[in-house]
Amino acid sequence: MNRYFDCIDGNMDVLLYDNTTKKVRDLKSGDLVYSVRYDGEDLKYTKGTVLEINKKRSKAVKILLTDGRTLICSPEHQWLTLSGWQFSSDNGSIKENVIFLEEGRKMFGFSKSIDDKYRETRQYMAGYLISMEIYARNLSSLKRGEYADYVLENAAVANRVYQYLTYFDVNATISDAFAHDKYTNEYFKTKKVSVPYKDLLKFSEKFKKHKDEPEFVRGFVAGVYDSDTTVDPNLKTITSPKKEYLELLSKGMEQYEFEYSYNSERMEVSLIGGATELIRFYTIFNPVAKGNVENLSIRNRRLDNISVESISEVKSDDLYEVTTTTRNFIVNGIASHDCIAGPIEMENL
Repeated sequence: MNRYFDCIDGNMDVLLYDNTTKKVRDLKSGDLVYSVRYDGEDLKYTKGTVLEINKKRSKAVKILLTDGRTLICSPEHQWLTLSGWQFSSDNGSIKENVIFLEEGRKMFGFSKSIDDKYRETRQYMAGYLISMEIYARNLSSLKRGEYADYVLENAAVANRVYQYLTYFDVNATISDAFAHDKYTNEYFKTKKVSVPYKDLLKFSEKFKKHKDEPEFVRGFVAGVYDSDTTVDPNLKTITSPKKEYLELLSKGMEQYEFEYSYNSERMEVSLIGGATELIRFYTIFNPVAKGNVENLSIRNRRLDNISVESISEVKSDDLYEVTTTTRNFIVNGIASHDCIAGPIEMENL
């Protein structure tokens, strides 16, 4: 196999395995990234490791997608399309019988770009706590003058609740506790967060007026997700289905253009789009209880948004060669092969 000069622009975003992003130029050996693998029937996400990154000099092309995203790389770089792996541009250096990208080619990736601009803001934390107060199915009965106890199956969720309460100077305590797993009928050790009901009431009264703000809504949706630990990460049970709360949940999903379904009889909300949309959900809403997406088949939604609009030559002085253990990773929301050049086949994933 011939060795070609293969590199990508350092200003593009790589999706890391912890659902955050990092610029190509900032990658380091050992960084964990999302990759795709073919199991003989379906494409699935898996974990890859960055082996090496080196700055290179090369000619470059810009691939403009129909949703406005751009991909900048050497002409020899390959991207995953719905028709398989394809080279970016024919500059005469590739001699094998290969296929090149062209206008209208549908790319394989996320319906929208993946970035890391979302943070745990003050309003996000307030929305999360109020959502937890409403939806946490193991929250003990609240009575005026007594303590409210958050006893959650996921100790990491309890720790976040405690940290957020202390951030707002609410007099909370955290201690060891036991919880019951309804799926295995087992009891296990976790954490309990206790807070005076009167303090919780004051907090709710103070922040409920912000319920229409985007950051509050984003935190509210994250709290809904964390309050239930159903096995299927795409499916969550809503245990207190009041209309105003369901409207907040719907608003949060719709303001980031997620598709979902709601079963009013079972009180279940299902995220539509499989592993791809679930990763985007994790990146935006940042819940604690993130499920494993590796066993979920990748489904493609809104593919008309991610087809090639044009390919043109550009100048780039910030190109990098990146190699990974899995031979691919996600760049600007599109599946990219790594920079070990040469034709790559699906069966090699």
